[in-house]
Amino acid sequence: MKKRGISPFVQLLLLPLLVALPFPRESVAANPIILKYADTGAETLTRNKAAKETMLEIEKLTKGRVKHEVFWSESLLKAKDILEGTKVGTCDVGATPAMVYHPANFPIWQFTNLMFLGGNDVWGVMKVWQEMADTNLKLKEELKRTGVKHLGFYGYPNTFISKKPLARIEDFKGMRIRSVGSAAKWVSIVGGTAVPLTFYEVTEALARGTVDGTLGYLYAHHGFKFHHYCKFFTATPVANTCILNTFMNWNTWNKMPPDIQKIYEETWRDLYPKLCVKYNDEEVATELKDFKDAGVKNIELTPAEFNRWREGGKALFDDYYEKMSKRGVDGKQIVAEFEKLYQKLERRK
Repeated sequence: MKKRGISPFVQLLLLPLLVALPFPRESVAANPIILKYADTGAETLTRNKAAKETMLEIEKLTKGRVKHEVFWSESLLKAKDILEGTKVGTCDVGATPAMVYHPANFPIWQFTNLMFLGGNDVWGVMKVWQEMADTNLKLKEELKRTGVKHLGFYGYPNTFISKKPLARIEDFKGMRIRSVGSAAKWVSIVGGTAVPLTFYEVTEALARGTVDGTLGYLYAHHGFKFHHYCKFFTATPVANTCILNTFMNWNTWNKMPPDIQKIYEETWRDLYPKLCVKYNDEEVATELKDFKDAGVKNIELTPAEFNRWREGGKALFDDYYEKMSKRGVDGKQIVAEFEKLYQKLERRK
């Protein structure tokens, strides 16, 4: 008996159903994991160019199974709220100066905010902090207790820009310097007056003469036009603050398949630092040229003078060591570990 096929009429009726049925490979692409990313800064910052490219690479490596919805410039959460916002799930991934804004959550990690550690190499400090986060048990435990999954670190050397030269430690006497945290204590120790201001307030303060200079980052000095008022730039880095942490909500992390977890973690760990260095190096060259064209004089401290500045910060180290001792932590060992690793990982030009 000849078998009957499906009539053309029935095929026509079934066609919409067949088209609507999801196929396994297509369903993955059609329903990606959407991750909300919250950041403190503008999309144009060098570190954010690196972050954006890192996230695009993750999307590429996961073949579209992960997508990011990005909120720059505190458009989802204010900077100080991003850590808690990530923890409770307002965003899936957050980037903020967590260790600066929340010292109570990161008491041991406060060594990253001490002055005169390491040098000015962004690559060196980022790689050191990541290695210490992976291998130092005390630091590792503290990160875990914060309730978020840490993905990466970003640092940038602090420098001074001022109306008068800051070439010797005696030059700080009588100077009003915008500074915060450990740096503010150091400015006071060496005879200056520490003035706590946000970067947004410094340009007007320089114009009005209420401050004589500021501690900060080269890109901030340049971006906020401080060089229109200050003609001396102390190019020697005096601090390399861990100014940004990137982390993920633990529930979001645990829900992702193991292969995506691996891609996500490794891309932030390996690609992100390389991109930060690439964009930072390009930007620094342009900014220093603009300083030179504006008549700004670069001051490089002699090794002997740098040691004098560092000796002035001894009280900051002693204070950290004492606080750590009360916690049963060897602060000196942590600082020594950082210095040893930095010497190993710093780029030599």
